[in-house]
Amino acid sequence: MNRRQQGKGTTGSDYDLHISGAGWGRDLLFKTRNTAVFLENKFQVTPRLFFSPAVRVELGTSNMSGSVSYLPAVDVPTTIKRHFPLFGVNAGYTINAWQSLYAGWSQAYRPVLFKDIIPGNFYERTDPDMKDASGYNLELGWRGTAGRFKWDVCAFSLRYNNRPGSLTTYSDLLDTVILFRTNIGDSRTHGLELFAEYGFRFSEHWYAGVFTSTSWFDARYLGDSVRISSAENRSIKGNRLESAPQWISRNGLNIKYKILSASLLYSYTAESYADPLNTRTPNATGAVGIVPAYGLLDLNASCRLLHNLTLRLSVNNLTNRQYFTKRPAFYPGRVCGRRTDGVWW
Repeated sequence: MNRRQQGKGTTGSDYDLHISGAGWGRDLLFKTRNTAVFLENKFQVTPRLFFSPAVRVELGTSNMSGSVSYLPAVDVPTTIKRHFPLFGVNAGYTINAWQSLYAGWSQAYRPVLFKDIIPGNFYERTDPDMKDASGYNLELGWRGTAGRFKWDVCAFSLRYNNRPGSLTTYSDLLDTVILFRTNIGDSRTHGLELFAEYGFRFSEHWYAGVFTSTSWFDARYLGDSVRISSAENRSIKGNRLESAPQWISRNGLNIKYKILSASLLYSYTAESYADPLNTRTPNATGAVGIVPAYGLLDLNASCRLLHNLTLRLSVNNLTNRQYFTKRPAFYPGRVCGRRTDGVWW
């Protein structure tokens, strides 16, 4: 793949695709070769118990060459090689015709991508020694039905090593504050997930059901995690992960009458931090600070007019709630705006 970006066009009135003599800001050539082998087998130990081990072997090489206007030429050519196995196993046990237990463990990796090592602009730099992220997920669950009630409860633990992240630091070479992308540490997330639904009929034509899909997360950085602030190196051990709320809950009501149906969904997301330092008060640029909790109400309705024709109506955010889900990563030298209470956002 040949990617050409950030070229300056002409100022004439006629349509053309020419760029100025300065050429492309980014002119990059990517070549990737990858081979993967996957093997899995299911062992039925007893009529009720089974387990399935598996392995995936990754063999690949990626190469990048070309030019980036704001980087030295020697910093652009990059070769990334990956040769490793990934293991996993899952198991299940049938308690009876209506209930079962399940468990699983699997390794995973998140590779260093070219977007991680190519600075997006003049105010970004990347760590040449950045490592692939790796880890594993462990889960244990119980699912079943009892008449009109159905459920699925799961506990899990997710380990994430060498998390990639962006650090705000000062560059003596560029004489300005920049974003430095590197590995910022390891993390572990413990969590519980619950899905439950109950349905009931009022009459031959009336049906109603209530459900919830709720998750609780305890996502924190581990011992050797370090965040570089603009003034000093600071440990973030025990801090919560950025963009990881403690609670996410989806709760709803479904109603059906003959050809008509409607659903009301309430979605709640707890507050979260925008940076690993767990900064609560927004700074002047609004890049860090708490992301407030919010709840949204959505309404959906449908009418089945014919066998192959359905009329649908959807109203998202029925109460017109104002909220935001993420803070901007970086606004060098300017601010986004100001609320009436004087806090930058």
